[in-house]
Amino acid sequence: MYKNRCYMPFILYPPDMYDVTDTKSENQLIQSLKLENDGTDFVMYLSVPYCRVCCKACPYFVDLLPMNSGKTQAILDQYVDILVLDLKRHAAMPRWGNACLRGIYIGGGTGSLLEISHLDKILSTLSRYFRLSDDCEITLEGNAKDFTQEKTLFIANSIINRISLGAQSFQPDVLKTVGSPHKAQQTIDTIRMLQDAGLNHIQLDMMYNMPAHTLEHWEKDFKVLHELGIKHLTTYLYRVTPGTRQESLIKAGKVPPVANAESIIVKQMQEMIRQFAAEAGMHNYMYEHYALPGYESKYNHWTMKECVDALGLGPGAYSFINQRRTGISKDINRYIDAVLNGDNTFTTASIQLTPKLSRQRYMIFNLLYYRIDKVHYRKAWGTDCYEDFKTIIDSLIRDNLMRDTQTELIVTDSGKNWLQNMMLEFFDDSMWENSQALKQQQSSWAMNNHMIDIGASKKEFWLARA
Repeated sequence: MYKNRCYMPFILYPPDMYDVTDTKSENQLIQSLKLENDGTDFVMYLSVPYCRVCCKACPYFVDLLPMNSGKTQAILDQYVDILVLDLKRHAAMPRWGNACLRGIYIGGGTGSLLEISHLDKILSTLSRYFRLSDDCEITLEGNAKDFTQEKTLFIANSIINRISLGAQSFQPDVLKTVGSPHKAQQTIDTIRMLQDAGLNHIQLDMMYNMPAHTLEHWEKDFKVLHELGIKHLTTYLYRVTPGTRQESLIKAGKVPPVANAESIIVKQMQEMIRQFAAEAGMHNYMYEHYALPGYESKYNHWTMKECVDALGLGPGAYSFINQRRTGISKDINRYIDAVLNGDNTFTTASIQLTPKLSRQRYMIFNLLYYRIDKVHYRKAWGTDCYEDFKTIIDSLIRDNLMRDTQTELIVTDSGKNWLQNMMLEFFDDSMWENSQALKQQQSSWAMNNHMIDIGASKKEFWLARA
């Protein structure tokens, strides 16, 4: 087994991103994306980079909306108009306008901050200017506090067919400790309101091992989840990111520290997740994701399992286009000015992936599903995955982290406990000890920072075996 367990809150590959700083590099980037070529399947992420409050441990950039409702309305009105303009501009490019849109995720920030008028503008633009597949999954992410009866009924009768709510916990004292913007009862009431309106495809995000979070709290949360009949559950280990308000409160002794990720209580909480999922008829179809059959995330399927192109619009959004990852600055005014001026909005980009790097990316993302489909791999790349990664796969099989069948490579139960270390096995050697990317990480969304930090370290630290 590995000596040091890796805990990554999010997976992005390649981790390296470099600022686009001059006209020459910008032109080279746009040329490499081949936007004038017809596209095939793709997904879209729309960023709503605002929140009402900043949760105490949140490491991501957000602009906090003012308390004044009139000012908030004006800010969102302007932003949505810009986003719609950007959508129309991209729809005119063959890569997007002549392709099939498989999934849309309206996130943030807080996607549900958008009012009915905003959602109507965005959804109308998507329907008119893009080719949505018949089963296109359209998710609105957000907070229970933002849902009214009127907005719920609008959403239920729109093309939005999936809701993702950040519940975190149903325990008032826990929510207060982590600084959540909503009350526990608000989440319960909103879920029931959505269900009454006919929206049953609800993903609920829950966190565990928060400050002063007990097994009793966790048990009570699962009781509420059972009563609500949730179809999709995502569970996240709570992380205290350096530099956040929560870290300061913990250091000052005002908030209890979280338990060590390797502690017995955390292992017990993880076992309670598995037990609840089994009793609820959910299957662990993806790392940290549990769902009833038929309620798995299609957006994740197309993004991670099929590895199709992804178009991200809005501050902090990432795209993956023609085997190259690009990012948009987290500076909202910079994004607005670029769209108004008809300029390129991409401000950071990875290298162009070689066939080898693309295969590595495929392996990393498909491991999230605990298996590699050999037939699918050969169809995608024209080669055999075992031959491409023989040394790595042999070592994983030898350590009982993976087993080989005729059609699949399957992660074992032991391997699931070390899944993220297994992913790091497929990082290219050129991605390690990358200090150049480390120096530029502030230019893009903080979601990528932990990946850059890992890439800047030594490969041996994460892959050394005990």
